[in-house]
Amino acid sequence: MNLNEVRSKIAKLLRLQTSNNAGEAANAAAFVEKLCVKYNVSSTDCEGYDPEKDEVVEFQIGKAYRKANVPEQNLIHGVTKYFNGQTIITYVQSNSMYYEPPKRVMNVIASKGNKLQIELYFDYLVETMNKLADEAKKSGGYGTARSTYKTNWKKGFSKKIADRLLAMKNEQKRNGKPELNEPALVVLNRNSIEQKATLAFLDEQYPNRTKSRRTRHSGIGYADGSTKAESIGLNKQTGASQQTLALTGN
Repeated sequence: MNLNEVRSKIAKLLRLQTSNNAGEAANAAAFVEKLCVKYNVSSTDCEGYDPEKDEVVEFQIGKAYRKANVPEQNLIHGVTKYFNGQTIITYVQSNSMYYEPPKRVMNVIASKGNKLQIELYFDYLVETMNKLADEAKKSGGYGTARSTYKTNWKKGFSKKIADRLLAMKNEQKRNGKPELNEPALVVLNRNSIEQKATLAFLDEQYPNRTKSRRTRHSGIGYADGSTKAESIGLNKQTGASQQTLALTGN
């Protein structure tokens, strides 16, 4: 299989994994890594891999915008950090012959070996978030009639998922990745090398950048989305996954 065929197969397996349980979104981080190992598409898991020699690349993720899509940006930031990358917001000029204010875009800086995993996991999470938000909106529960309910729900969901990814990463620093047979020392060493490389790239390409402030959001629906994300298991197997591939070794 070529890379596009492998990518399509992994994406299909991810969606098959949630066909019976759409709430398993956070499991995708470990699942994506396992699938990439299985199909040998991630250089981080190839025999003889040297993270110090892995190329760092910059790529756009998500659409250009004038008004930020906060839920998607929360997910991009969380996924990128999980895979040892950095995010940067830049401007893109319009090609129109008439003046239009520039749009912004979120770019990801990460090792080439992690690029595919970031893209697959982000696409999967966005699809799952939208599906669950639609279900919540149609449930008829408190506040669902408000026009802002679904947007607030997504904000709560995406923020909690990002927080849980950080917690899972911290857990891996202590216990490694049993599902990939990687002890904590190996995980820590690779994390350190990849993080230093992506930060060095960021500093070289954007030396005068400023930090953006991340404001906390709330509103009717936010707590519902956050609660849904909190109830998602990070390291458990499901009946659906046992029929395809196990999510973790636990």
